[in-house]
Amino acid sequence: MKKIDITAYGAPEEVAHCIDALAVGEPGPDEVVFDVLAFPINPADISFCRGSYRLRPSLPATPGAEGLGRVIVVGADVTHVKTGDLVINMQRENWAQRRRVKAEDAVPIPPGLDLAQAAMLRINPPTALLLLEDHVALKPGEWVIQNVANSAVGRQVIVLANARSVRTVNVVRRDDVAGELRDLGADAVVKDSPDLAARAGSHGRSADQVRHRRRLRGGLQADRRLRRRGWRRCELWVDVRPGPGDEPRGGQHARRQSDRVQSRPRHCQAHT
Repeated sequence: MKKIDITAYGAPEEVAHCIDALAVGEPGPDEVVFDVLAFPINPADISFCRGSYRLRPSLPATPGAEGLGRVIVVGADVTHVKTGDLVINMQRENWAQRRRVKAEDAVPIPPGLDLAQAAMLRINPPTALLLLEDHVALKPGEWVIQNVANSAVGRQVIVLANARSVRTVNVVRRDDVAGELRDLGADAVVKDSPDLAARAGSHGRSADQVRHRRRLRGGLQADRRLRRRGWRRCELWVDVRPGPGDEPRGGQHARRQSDRVQSRPRHCQAHT
C-alpha cells in the first residue's frame, strides 16, 4: 500500500514523500475499510506540512484533511454502509491508497456525484451551511454580509444563501471577481475600502432585518457604522484565509474558516 508521509515540517514538495506502508488489515466489528478514490489538496494540508497548522502530530505523519472512498469490506456490526458504497471520511490522514476507520467516521454519499467535488464535502460546505444556520434564524429577504467572499467558503455561502432567498453583500479586494460571484447568485459585490460601511449599508436599511456578518476589516468602528445604517448585529466572527489573489492588506493575519469558527452570541464563545 502507498501513502504520503512527512518526516519533517517544511515545504510540502520537500518533506512529503510517497512510501510503501503496511496493509491496513481487516476491519474490527465496528470498522470500515475503503479504497481512497480522491482527496483534495486543502490549504490546511499545506499548513499541516509546513508545521503552521493547529495540529502538529509526532512525525512521521500523513496529511489529508479530506477524502472520498469506496467501501471494500465492513465489520460484522456495521449496518449503515455496505461494500461498494461511496463514503467521505471524517478522519484525517487521507493521502493514502486505503483506510480503515471507525464506521461512524465513514459517511455514505449518493452515487453519481462528481468524485472530485464529493471529495471536498467535509470541510468548506458544512462551514458555509453552519454560518447561515447555526447562529441566526435567517428569513427570506434578509441579508448576510461577508468578507473574503471570493474564498471557497464565501462562494458556497452565496450559493446556499441564494437557494434560501437570503440576500448577500459580498466584500472583495479585486474588481475582476465580481462577475463570477454575481453569476453564483451574489446580490451585491463591493470592493473593500475606507467607506465600506457606507456602501454596504446602502444595500439595505431596514432595522428589523437581521444581518449576519462575517468579520469586516475595521472591526468595532465598521460595526458601529453599519449599525447606524440600520444593520442589526448578530455577533459572528470568522477568521479566514483569503482565496487565490484575495490577500489581506496591511499584514493582516487570518486563519482559515475550517480551522476555527469562533462565535460569540451574547458573550458566549464556542469553537469548532
